[in-house]
Amino acid sequence: MDLQLRVPPDRWCITRSEFFAFIEEVRKLWKLDKIPDGDVPNPFHNDPHHGPNLYQVNQHFVKPVTWAAGGMSYALMKHPAGLPCQVFLSHAWAEGLFELGDLVHRGWPRLQGIVNLYCCLLANPQNLDIEDLLSVPPEESPFAKAMKSATHVLVIPNDTVSIYTRLWCVFEAYLGTQWQKVVVMPTRPRPSVQRAVVMQTLLLPWSLGVLVGSVLAVALLHHRKTKKTVVIWAMFVNVTLTALCFITSCMSKLNTHSCRSWMKFTIIGKAHICLTLTSAALACTWLSFPIHRGTSWDHFLHFFIPVAVTLFNLLRVAQINQQQLESREINTQAGNLHVQTLDDATCSHPLDEGRIRLAISGREAEVDMAIRVLMQAGSYNESLRRRYEAGLSIKGLGNTDLIIKIPLVCILWSLSIIDTCGFLEIKFVDCEVQSVWLYTSISVMIATTLSLPFVTWLLVRRGGPHRGAFASTICSRAAVAALGLPLLVEIDCHLLRAAGILKDGECPTQLSWFMVTGFRPVVALLSAFWALLGLHVCFERSVPRHQHVI
Repeated sequence: MDLQLRVPPDRWCITRSEFFAFIEEVRKLWKLDKIPDGDVPNPFHNDPHHGPNLYQVNQHFVKPVTWAAGGMSYALMKHPAGLPCQVFLSHAWAEGLFELGDLVHRGWPRLQGIVNLYCCLLANPQNLDIEDLLSVPPEESPFAKAMKSATHVLVIPNDTVSIYTRLWCVFEAYLGTQWQKVVVMPTRPRPSVQRAVVMQTLLLPWSLGVLVGSVLAVALLHHRKTKKTVVIWAMFVNVTLTALCFITSCMSKLNTHSCRSWMKFTIIGKAHICLTLTSAALACTWLSFPIHRGTSWDHFLHFFIPVAVTLFNLLRVAQINQQQLESREINTQAGNLHVQTLDDATCSHPLDEGRIRLAISGREAEVDMAIRVLMQAGSYNESLRRRYEAGLSIKGLGNTDLIIKIPLVCILWSLSIIDTCGFLEIKFVDCEVQSVWLYTSISVMIATTLSLPFVTWLLVRRGGPHRGAFASTICSRAAVAALGLPLLVEIDCHLLRAAGILKDGECPTQLSWFMVTGFRPVVALLSAFWALLGLHVCFERSVPRHQHVI
């Protein structure tokens, strides 16, 4: 007990890697049946995704191990001098330990260099009388001191019970609102689910398309002239449908959230999957065409068109998949958090219940709002709360998997850069265009692409996960528009030339030149400005802040 009293509660922490190592140690014992089920049966005890609840882990692992080491907490057994608190876990002991580990892994704040966590199971001295530590006002308890020091609060829902039926968790939500903490919950999908979706919606359609296209290329080997005409028009229709899908996706923003989600995930997503298959099939036959004439620009477009159209559809499917999986995950976790009324929350010790209810008296509405914001956005902070109070949509805005989304955006901008570089083959002396605009466009896009990861990291570090989520959404839409619309114009012009409708020429059309040298750099600059300042300029400055004192 002396060691526990010497080290401040805000240092009763372990590292993230030690937390997962602890879970693996428990898993080994659980597989050997050395952590039995409790007197009250746990229906998920034998489920490898849930495992034993924290009561059983405490009784059969934490207490014996820490007692043998001297009776201190597990955290101080690992680090006698303690570690500064960075992430505070808000969770219930009725959950399975393996479920807890999975959700901590999927909800951990990324891009911020955060390492240490406070988990009450491992922070408190379980062999000692914990009531002595808690016989103080709740805001002076070890939990409160640790949370005050933390930068983030990670809320862990579970399948067994809503954590907000536990009064201590309600009090932690209350402290999060008063101290304006960044509160997040797991919204990233399981990796196994992501892999299955990638297999079904990306690899399978693309593979089938390549197979069908290869068979068609061989079957039409002796009908080159007929095949070329058919494939040109088929490619024209394919590109047009791809553009229509993208435009429909943009127009769907005008609908309600439920209608927009249904349209994007059910219609547009399926359409892009089908277009991935047809794009891959047409690419195989298209690339079998010999190139007998034309400029270097025509040669570039001949190879770039099928690759770009296929990649564009693949990336759109990947984006929609990620949005759909995150939306499902938020709905699942929000359902696990749902509670009818905070008045029903209970506490195992009557004295603690009385102290907590006195502390939060008159602030129940604020706590309830914080929980609603968390359930809708996947995160809670002052900015999201103000958006919610103003009646603006915050669905999924609070948290997102930037590790996946930012590389997708960079790939889209890279394709735009490659396409724009193709115009360098133009003989500028013979065309009424100036190369300086082309080099300016390329430079702006390269600068935008290279700075995007750093800017996103900076926004997350200084503004919270919702700033990174907002930036990724803006940049993603801009990258799709910057690649898709100019490419549509170029492809249609090239296909019309190949079909003999437009005359061959070494100079680009005025519309193509404008889209590449004007539209793309303007979109890049506007997206960068909007990602950096849009959320602040449009909203955060217009809504008064609430001051909280505790």
